[in-house]
Amino acid sequence: MTSLDLIPLADADAIRHLDRLTCERQHISSLQLMERAASRCTAHLLAHYPDNRYWTIVAGAGNNGGDGLAIARQLHLRGHYITAYHPQHCPTSPDHAANAARLARLIPTYDLAAYTPPTRGIQIDSLYGVGLNRPLAAADAGLIRAMNRAAVPTIAIDLPSGLRADSSSPEPIIRAVRTLCLGCPKAALLWQENEEYVGTLELVPIDLDRNALADTPVAARWLTPAWLRDQYRPRRRFAHKGDAGRLLIVAASRGMTGAAIMAAQAALRGGCGLLTAHLPATCCSAYHAAVPESMTDADAHPDHNTRLERDIPADAVLIGCGLGTHSDTAGFIADLSTRYHDHAILWDADALNLIARDSVLQQHLPPRSILTPHPGEFARLYGKALAHDCERIPAAQTLAARLNAVIILKGKYSIISAPDGTTVINPTGNAGMAKGGSGDVLAGLTAALLAQGYAPFPAACLGTYLHGLAADLALETSAINSLTASDIIAAIPAAWRSIAVASA
Repeated sequence: MTSLDLIPLADADAIRHLDRLTCERQHISSLQLMERAASRCTAHLLAHYPDNRYWTIVAGAGNNGGDGLAIARQLHLRGHYITAYHPQHCPTSPDHAANAARLARLIPTYDLAAYTPPTRGIQIDSLYGVGLNRPLAAADAGLIRAMNRAAVPTIAIDLPSGLRADSSSPEPIIRAVRTLCLGCPKAALLWQENEEYVGTLELVPIDLDRNALADTPVAARWLTPAWLRDQYRPRRRFAHKGDAGRLLIVAASRGMTGAAIMAAQAALRGGCGLLTAHLPATCCSAYHAAVPESMTDADAHPDHNTRLERDIPADAVLIGCGLGTHSDTAGFIADLSTRYHDHAILWDADALNLIARDSVLQQHLPPRSILTPHPGEFARLYGKALAHDCERIPAAQTLAARLNAVIILKGKYSIISAPDGTTVINPTGNAGMAKGGSGDVLAGLTAALLAQGYAPFPAACLGTYLHGLAADLALETSAINSLTASDIIAAIPAAWRSIAVASA
C-alpha cells in the first residue's frame, strides 16, 4: 500500500523532520513555513468566530509561541484587538524572536509574568507544542492554571499546553474548547482521557511536502479522502448484478433479527449486487419484509443458526450481527471458516466472541478476514483489556499479526491494522453512533466492499470512513442524541457521492 496522501501520526522528531524537508524541497525558510501555518490558523479562527474582535494570545518561547505571535499580528492587521503575552527576558527560538519583533512594531506586548486572565473575547494558547518532553516549570504550571481560570474560551494551537504529544501527561493542562492541530495529528489528541483538554479537534493543513509525508516512518497514518479516492473502483457502465458482488450474510438469532436487517440494508447501500441471508427460521419473515431486495436461506433450527444445507454462491461472507453464542452456532462458524476458506470473510459481534473461545479457529482463520471488534470484544480476542488508549495502536497491530487478519478496532478514532503492521486511523464519525445497530451497519457496508472485489485492507478503510462520514452527514437532518443506525444507512448514498464524484 502506498502511503501517498495518508498523513502520518507524528511525534516531535517526525515533525522536525517533515518541517526540514518541506523547507528544503519547497525552497522556503522555517519562518515562511511558520507564516503559512499562522495564516491557515487565522483563516480558521475568522471563519469559526466571525463575531469576535478581541483576542488574548499567550505565547511560549519556542516555535509554538512563534505561531501564536504570527497569528496575533495577522489578526491585528485585520482590525482586531490584540493582547499578546510572551517571554521578554529569556532566550527564545529564532523564529519566535522574529515574530515578536514584527508584532512589537505594531502593538505593545507584555511579558508572561504580567498575564491577567481576559474577561472578553477568545484566548489563544501557544505556550508549548510537540516539543514538550519534561515536567512543567513551576511558573509555567501556574500560568496554565491561571489561563484555565479565564472566563473566555481557549483555543490551543497544535496541542493544549502541558499535553505531551505521545505519552501521558500530568496536570496542569490547558482546557481548550478547540485545538488547531498543525499539519499532522498527534497521538495524545486522539485519546479519550484528553477529551476535556482537546475540545473539538481540527486538523489544519499547512502543505507539508507530499513525498516527505509519505516517506516518514511512523506507527500509524490518518485516513484522507484523497487516498480513499485512489482506492475507489468505479462501476462499469455495462455491469450487471453478478459483477457487483454476491454477499452471504450469516446472522441473527431469536430476538436479534434487527441486527441482520441493518447489516443487509447497509450492504445493499454499500453496493453489493446479490445478497443472501442465512437466518434462523423464525427470523426469516420479518427479515424479508424489511429487506425485500435480499434472498433468504432458512436454518433448520427456529432460534439460532446451526448449518448450511447447501453451498450458497458468494464472493464474500459476513458472519455475526445478532448471531448468538449457542454451542451449535460455535460449531457452525468453524464449518463456515473451512467451507469458505478461500473467500473474504468479515467477522463481527458474536462471531468474534466465538472466535475468542476457539484457539484452533484463531490459528486457521481464512487469510482474507476482517475482524471488527469494539473494545470489549477486542479484549476477549487479545487476552486482556487495554489500560490506556496509548496501547490501542500497538495492540491492534499485534492482534492483526497474530490472527493474520485485518483488525478494525472500533472507537471514536477507529484503528485499522493489517497483518504486515500497516495501520491507519479513521477521522470520521461522531458520538451519535454510540447506539445499538451502528456496528451492524459498519459490518454490512464493509462486507459489501469485500464482495465487490476490494482487498481486505482497502475495504476496511473505505467502509470505516464511509460509515463515519454517513453518520456525520446524517447530523444535517438529525441530532447527536437522536441519531440511529437507520439514519446512518439512509446517509450512505451521500457519503458515497463524496468519494465517487470526486473520483470521476
